[in-house]
Amino acid sequence: MNDIRSLRSFLRCVSFCTAGSYDILGLANYFRKKGYFTRLMRDVLHVTNLKRPGDIFFFNHGCFVCWGFKKKFEDRLIETVKPFSIHPVNHVESDHFYYHYGKETTIDTHEKHRLDIITLDSEDALIKLAISYGLAQSIKLEAFEEAIQQAIKKNSQLPEEIATHGMISLSRRAIFKRIGEIFIARSSINLNIEYLDAPEFFWRNPSMEPYYIMTKKYLDIPSRVMALNQKLDVLQELLDILNSQVQHRHSSLLESIIILLIAVEIIISLFQFHVV
Repeated sequence: MNDIRSLRSFLRCVSFCTAGSYDILGLANYFRKKGYFTRLMRDVLHVTNLKRPGDIFFFNHGCFVCWGFKKKFEDRLIETVKPFSIHPVNHVESDHFYYHYGKETTIDTHEKHRLDIITLDSEDALIKLAISYGLAQSIKLEAFEEAIQQAIKKNSQLPEEIATHGMISLSRRAIFKRIGEIFIARSSINLNIEYLDAPEFFWRNPSMEPYYIMTKKYLDIPSRVMALNQKLDVLQELLDILNSQVQHRHSSLLESIIILLIAVEIIISLFQFHVV
């Protein structure tokens, strides 16, 4: 019972991925007009309000992290960012944590309630930002993982179909659509993979980097990035299979046309010979 009471005193920390990127300047102007204090850095917008404790960090790669707000406010934020979203996602990804203040900054799992608990040794917003970089990268990675998984799942039967029947039953148009879908999924991730690198913020604030490294390690980001690259290789293999199938069909079509032309030429020659 005491354990449950202590958890009720914890605050929410939730990361969201809602878009490919945000109009950070537009968001800054919006919150400034609403009376919030905003601090715009190179790739992140910090929003806070002295009347309501809590911090929001908007990252230009389409993710934001909320510290100390209720779920209703978080839901309103998801709606608020929509006009400032570039390439909104079909499904909003989120990851939930709880935090409180203690003697040392750590991230641990509450074994009994299976919750991720962040302990902060101070209310310093820079510590929250350093941890938020890791949380934002993790939820962005989750969105990448989901996109790749859906693409692989949709096309997983194609190699088996080729092995069984020697060809893909899809029409030429449908194959080209699959090629386009896989190419878009793969290229969008490749173009945004830089968001999973160490942010420049820590070049200027090296004392904050240990908090970021701690978060990356806890969320197993390096191993997940390796797995992501392996799945990208699988997508490339599927892309090669579809391209080879298109080339095969094109070659077969040319062969059929050549055979037909030869047959027509023979028939015409026979007809001319018969007439003569």
